[in-house]
Parts: sequence; C-alpha cells; structure tokens
Amino acid sequence: MIIHLKEHGLYLGVLALKEVRIDDVGVFLRSLSENLGDVEFQVLNLRLVAGLRHILTSTLVALEAFRHGLNIANTMSMEVLVRASTQRQISRALRMLGVRKGCQDLVLVLMDKDRSRVEEAVARLNKMFAGRLDDRLLEADRSSCIMEVYGLSEEMVKAEEAYVEGLWDAVKNLIAEKVVLTLVV
Repeated sequence: MIIHLKEHGLYLGVLALKEVRIDDVGVFLRSLSENLGDVEFQVLNLRLVAGLRHILTSTLVALEAFRHGLNIANTMSMEVLVRASTQRQISRALRMLGVRKGCQDLVLVLMDKDRSRVEEAVARLNKMFAGRLDDRLLEADRSSCIMEVYGLSEEMVKAEEAYVEGLWDAVKNLIAEKVVLTLVV
C-alpha cells in the first residue's frame, strides 16, 4: 500500500512479507538496496509491529524529530526504526526490531518524495518476493507478545480497552502513544 503524507511531501510504501528466509543480513539488505535504488527504506521484524498505526506514527514522529533537531539517528530510515522500537539507542532498537538471520515475517517501509519511485520500488519488491507479500499480516493480532516486550501492563491495556473495540486496538493505541512519547526529551 502507498500512503501520501501530504504535510511532509512524502510517500510511504508499506509492505508485509511472510516467512522471509535470511541467511546473511548484510547480503539481504544490500540486495534490497540494489533493487530499490534511491528509495529510502527500513525493514522491521513484524513480530513486534503493532499494525499500520505503529508504522505511521513512527514515521511521523521521525519526521518531527528531524524537523526539530531531536533526531537520534542520521538517516530517516534508521530514525523510523528507533522511534518504532520506543528506544533511545540505535543498538537496542536494532536488537528489538531489526531483521535477523533465519525465517521471519517482515515489514518494509519505503520512503520518497516521488510517488512514482515508490510505485516502481513496490513493483520490484512484488517480483523479488513473489508469493510472500501479505498485507493482512500487518494487522494480525500480536497483543501478548507486544505487551510483554514493550512493557504494557494488563491494567494499562484494560483502561485503554474501555475506549476502543478490543484488546488489539488498545495495544495499538498504547504503542502509538509510547512512540509519540519518544519525542519528549
């Protein structure tokens, strides 16, 4: 899917990939870089991503961090990863949400000011990962794992659940809130 962040003049491509086998992380990332050209990208381990809202919030917070000189990383793509992890250290963010050797579900976030370049990159990824793209994975409920890793208590989630429809929506809201709070110094 492609999303236009009009206020920032940026297009995002967000793709969920199922069961991607990675034998060498460096080779995998170089291959992506070669196939995507100048389109900036980030790859996240889907296991700890709380839906599209998590990706969008992380991207918007990363943009704001750069705008106000509060960025932790030197690149937008790394800033998205750091903000999505709700960590303040790149090494911790990579351990938490970075890709690893082995088989895993992934989220690719593509970023560019030119919609056609994002569309072309998405088309190349469709060929590269034929049969592995599945956007339904992005919204699949991973509440218990995410609650544990991000430190969301049962009480917090129950309180949030009073305002939304179900546990997963409550978890997604709380993760988005944690991401936004990373802007507070």
